[in-house]
Amino acid sequence: MYTVPQTSELFAEGSSPLEIAQQFEAYKAALSDAQFRSYQSAKSGASGFEFGKGIVTGSPDPVSQLREQMTNKSLSPDVVASMESALEQIESINKDFTLTNPLNSGTGPNPSTFGLVPYDLDPALAFLVPRAFILRNQIVRESGVGQAYEYRRITGLSNSGVGGVANLSTFFASTSANTTFKNVGLQRPGKIQYTADRHVVSAVEQGLSDAVDMQAQFAGTGYTDVRQLSHTALLYAHMLGEERNMLGARGTGSGYVGALGTPSVGTAASSTGGSLANSTTYYMKVTYSTAMGETVASAEFSQATAGGGTALIVTPNANIPAAALGVNVYIGAVSGTYTAKYSGTYTVTCTAVSVGTYTAPSSDASASALAYDGMLSVFTDPTQSGYVKRLNAALSTTEPGAELQAAFGSLFTSVLGDPESVLMSAAIRKELSAAVQQQGNPTGYRLNYNTGSDGMTIGALVTAIQNEYTGTMVDLVAHPYLPAGAALIWQKQLPFPDSGVSNTISARNTQDLMILEWPVIQMSYDISSYAYGSLLFKAPAWCGAITGIL
Repeated sequence: MYTVPQTSELFAEGSSPLEIAQQFEAYKAALSDAQFRSYQSAKSGASGFEFGKGIVTGSPDPVSQLREQMTNKSLSPDVVASMESALEQIESINKDFTLTNPLNSGTGPNPSTFGLVPYDLDPALAFLVPRAFILRNQIVRESGVGQAYEYRRITGLSNSGVGGVANLSTFFASTSANTTFKNVGLQRPGKIQYTADRHVVSAVEQGLSDAVDMQAQFAGTGYTDVRQLSHTALLYAHMLGEERNMLGARGTGSGYVGALGTPSVGTAASSTGGSLANSTTYYMKVTYSTAMGETVASAEFSQATAGGGTALIVTPNANIPAAALGVNVYIGAVSGTYTAKYSGTYTVTCTAVSVGTYTAPSSDASASALAYDGMLSVFTDPTQSGYVKRLNAALSTTEPGAELQAAFGSLFTSVLGDPESVLMSAAIRKELSAAVQQQGNPTGYRLNYNTGSDGMTIGALVTAIQNEYTGTMVDLVAHPYLPAGAALIWQKQLPFPDSGVSNTISARNTQDLMILEWPVIQMSYDISSYAYGSLLFKAPAWCGAITGIL
């Protein structure tokens, strides 16, 4: 039989009767408190007894606790009914936590949900900006002084065949020769002749700016340095702009080629394949495009569709300059009102007159007074370039590369040119590769296709073309910013070492690229890039251009 323990058994020996009595009373109070808390927990539903499990515990239900307390209070029926209604409302909002509760927000086409959950943010900010610096990485940069750069050149010499100087025989008879020196006739061999020129170009400014709000800088702390990102982005933006300028800028200042000029009226012919109204007169203007922009529009001309025609094929004047990299046609059904614009490399097909509004330019944008001349502008200028050809046709498929070989031959004949590189658009390079693959003469080209257990690898890429006049392999480089239909033939260094020209193109800068951090005068950090200089073409006669490749 269970026997109630004695106080001497419950508490340590040696205690005085008073200490034992005090400890016993504390023990009874703790036991009573534990029993009361267990009762209250079971009463509120926080704990209970389940068969096979024993005592189980759970989260107390506050609504159940309130209802339990209501039954133990002497409340009027009206008060009880009011409290029951309030408790029902509490139960209606007592939901579980989800991705949208208790926090949810987001509007727009891509709403965002901000629940009480973590999300994974990469520790580094991705900078997904493609960059190409083909020209900027190859053109030498030189230090200059002043606001303009001058260079002088010997462009012709007797027996050189260039510069307009006539050939001079070296044969002579010393006993009868009579050559004038300072108005005195002497027995000397004939005197040689020279031609020379003086070229002066003004320096131009280049620059961009950016700003970072202080709030944005501080808000990004711990994730990325926004000011550093601004510096990096500005640097790349300036360098990419310079790459494009080196390729296609066109200036109107001192020493530069100037605006392209107003095109003359084109011609149009009725065709099929569009949605124009048949037997209807349409009005058109034509502009040319450079890499900088459009020329002034031509005079208006008109053409009626006929013979079931539903389209108009517009051809610019036959004297379209090689520097015109594109042709634009403004067209409408009412004179002076143009509701559509079409663009192409040469002929342009107009298939519909939309409901848009287009204004044919009345001011020239093909060049800028703030710009220098880039490679496209100089290489397509017949007064400077060694070879200029506007093809207005597709590349030859019967003799792939024939157009480039014609250029190589002309440069070699005129100045003993031997180019190292040809810049072209990716589409032209693909067209040249396709011409080789479609070549019908199996003795001229042979393509080997790699086969294996996983199938066949096909394709052919033309990476270089052999100069049939000099034997040099000329690299073919696809430039992403080169306009459609254009190819540039580039000799980087002259084939004779004593020319005094180490590089045919150079970037002469009084101040090369620098980054300026402006004093803080408002709630932002402002920066700018700046450069002051020009692009010099000391030997463009060894280079050339082909445009109008369809």
